[in-house]
Amino acid sequence: MNALPTGTRAPDGALELRRVFTVPAAELWTYLAVSDRTALWFGSWRGDPSSGEVEVALTAEEGTPREKVEILSCDRAAYLLSVSTGEGEEVWRLELSIEEVSDGSKLVFRMPGLDPSMAGSVGPGWDYYLDRLVAAVSGADADEIRFEPDYYPALSGYYESLFPTAPRE
Repeated sequence: MNALPTGTRAPDGALELRRVFTVPAAELWTYLAVSDRTALWFGSWRGDPSSGEVEVALTAEEGTPREKVEILSCDRAAYLLSVSTGEGEEVWRLELSIEEVSDGSKLVFRMPGLDPSMAGSVGPGWDYYLDRLVAAVSGADADEIRFEPDYYPALSGYYESLFPTAPRE
């Protein structure tokens, strides 16, 4: 498979990726909010979302590591979700929104504050995961999609060019 980079650098500096689906927004939302569905493309989760935190098992990662995810905001009616994950200096904020379009729905994924030195791995990673989401929603097997070498390192240069690091003095 020849994966294509789809990310852009938004005017505010955030990494932004988009995907269009043929299912209604309400159905697509379940792939973000229902553990059995998130497991198909990203990872299952456990915990009580109303507590503001869940634990995600990253099923596509070697060893299926578990990660705490803080739910910063969740508006089911507007299909908006904002979470943070990570620890210490590597805390990432992720913003997902879904909107109805003429033949289905559109997902906009944003990652504000991306450290440019991480763009060469993070950008390909989100293209990979969102393509897994497309596969899952369409009924295909997301596990057929390979991160290495199709996304990483294949797409690294593209994302490094979007988020250049400052030259060292």
